[in-house]
Amino acid sequence: MKRQISLSKGMGRKTVWLSFAVMIMFAAVALTAPWISPHDPYQFDMKHTDLPPVWVQSTVIHGSSEYILGTDIYGRDILSRLIYGARTSFLLIMLAVPLAALLGTIVGLVSGYFGGWVDRIFMAITETIQSLPGIMVVVALILIFRAAFTPTWAHGLLTLVICFIAIAWVSLARLVRMGVLQVKSMLFIEAAVSLGATPWRSIFRHILPNISHLVLVWIINNIPAVILLEALLGYIGVGLTSATGGGEFTVVSWGGLFYSGRYTIASNPMLLVIPALCVLIISMSFILLADALNERFRA
Repeated sequence: MKRQISLSKGMGRKTVWLSFAVMIMFAAVALTAPWISPHDPYQFDMKHTDLPPVWVQSTVIHGSSEYILGTDIYGRDILSRLIYGARTSFLLIMLAVPLAALLGTIVGLVSGYFGGWVDRIFMAITETIQSLPGIMVVVALILIFRAAFTPTWAHGLLTLVICFIAIAWVSLARLVRMGVLQVKSMLFIEAAVSLGATPWRSIFRHILPNISHLVLVWIINNIPAVILLEALLGYIGVGLTSATGGGEFTVVSWGGLFYSGRYTIASNPMLLVIPALCVLIISMSFILLADALNERFRA
C-alpha cells in the first residue's frame, strides 16, 4: 500500500514537471516569436500555395524544406503563423486572466465579508450572468464592439479580453465568497476584529491570504479557457479583428488557423490538426497543473 502511494506521488510530480516544461516552452515561443519565426506570417507566396508538411512526399504532391509545416491557400508559412499565434494567445492570457481574477476576487471578498444587501446585489448579478449562455454573450459583445467602434484596436485583443472578463469573473467571485464565509467565522478573525482591525484590514491581511490558493487554482484552471475561447471564435468566423476582403483575420492567431483550415481540410488537414494539437497539449498542461495544486492544497 505504501508503495502504491509513493508511486502515485511520483506520477504527480512527473505530471507537474512536464506541465511546467510545456508552459515554459509555450512562453518562450511566444516571447521570441519575431526571432525564431522562419518567415513573415503575413507574407503571401502565391508560387507555394497549399503545400503539405515537409514529410509528405508523393507523386501527386510533396512538401518543401523551406516550409516545414506547409503553407495555406495564400502561401503563408504555417509554422510562422503557429508561432505568432502562440504569441497572440500568450498576450490574451496575460491580460484577460489577471483582470478577471482581480474583479472576481474583489467582488467575492466584499460580498462574503459584508453580507446583507451588498451580498444580495452581487449574487443577483452573478446568477444573472451565469444563467446566460457564455458563448452567446461573447459573440454579442464582439458584434456590439464592432458596430460601436470604428478603430481596429477595438476589434482586436481588447475586445476578447473584455469578453472573457465579462463571463469569467463570476465563477471566481462565488468561489471566493464561499471561502470568505468559511474563514470569517474562525476565531482568529473574531480576535482580530475585537483588537480593532478594520474590515478592510481583516479582508486583505487575514482573510485573503487564507483563500489565496483558491484564486491561484482558478487562474491556472482558466488559462485554457482563454485559449479555447479564441480558437472557437476563430473557427466560427468571429475573430480578434474584423476580416479583410478575403475573409482572413488581420491578427495571426490559432483561431485564424482554424478558420483557414476549414477550406483546406480535404487537401491539407494539417492546417487544422497542428494548431489543434497545440491547443490540446497546452490546455491539458494547465488543467493537470491546476488539479495537482488543488490536491496539494487539500492535503
